[in-house]
Amino acid sequence: MLQNGNGSPSEFNTQQREQQQCLVFEDHFNRFDLRKWQHEITLSGGGNWEFQWYTNNRSNSFVEDGILYIKPTLTADTLGESTIREGGRINLWSGEPSVSCTGCERVAGQASGGNYLNPIQSARLRTIDSVSIKYGKVEVRARLPRGDWIWPAIWMMPKYSEYGEWPASGEIDIMESRGNLEYPYGNITNVGSTLHWGTHYTTDKYNLTGAEAILEDGSTFADDFHTYGMEWSQDGLRTYVDDQTILLVNFNQTFFERGGFSDAWNNPWKSGDISAPFDSEFYLILNVAVGGVTGFFPDEEKKPWRNQDDHAINEFWDHRDEWLPTWGEGNKRALAIDWVKIWSAETEC
Repeated sequence: MLQNGNGSPSEFNTQQREQQQCLVFEDHFNRFDLRKWQHEITLSGGGNWEFQWYTNNRSNSFVEDGILYIKPTLTADTLGESTIREGGRINLWSGEPSVSCTGCERVAGQASGGNYLNPIQSARLRTIDSVSIKYGKVEVRARLPRGDWIWPAIWMMPKYSEYGEWPASGEIDIMESRGNLEYPYGNITNVGSTLHWGTHYTTDKYNLTGAEAILEDGSTFADDFHTYGMEWSQDGLRTYVDDQTILLVNFNQTFFERGGFSDAWNNPWKSGDISAPFDSEFYLILNVAVGGVTGFFPDEEKKPWRNQDDHAINEFWDHRDEWLPTWGEGNKRALAIDWVKIWSAETEC
């Protein structure tokens, strides 16, 4: 494995490993416990205008033989091809008080500027109502999905957005990957970690705090289970796969200084610690997205859509004969999760 990061192990690692931590969350998926996992219900396509919609459906999130699967499926298999293309409607509004949605309704065709309905159905699970931590450790034992334009992620978001809207309150991407077998900008032999932070969505400085690991032995991260983890303290944050460091960020300067922001920007972190915005509670998210137009899948010759296309989602779906055969059979197209453990450094055991 080749580690291609922006830092090397330092004193922070030793201190973090020796710090007392308390196991506050553990799931080995003997059953699907929805008291631990909350579904996000949305048609919004995430922050990257992805091509899926997220729902609470046992076709997309389910437990079998002690494994949690998050599996993308085709909307047309449920609603029909004509519904996706013209005049169809998806309505996620619910009369149940416990069910809330965002981007709750979408119509296909002329009413939406000519765009199809989201052609992929998937799931995003989060622990926003069950557990969040400020400093500690997260580990997820998982096998990644196989298939072109599939985008699995293990990540964390702030529970309270204390410093403002994204990315001012931070984002911790423990693991992201692309299910493509062959793609010049990263594929199923690569996993990446990133911290997102900035004074405004136009000033996200993720490029200063990102790194990746690459398998060099001919295998892929879809072949077997690996342990993806994150250690986090007041001194810094480290991500790893199978205990090999991917990303290491030492909190030895403020993020306003790290980003080189001018005085024209108001410092959103001036009331926080040196580690702000990474000094507040974050919760865990597991999801499988597909496609998107903001750059995670840069344009190249064989990609069936262009990120600047007005109807990128249509181009993606119309070229499904190119990408659908690459999706793994059965549950091979799913993110498979063996177990999840979360430790808190601020909780007494």
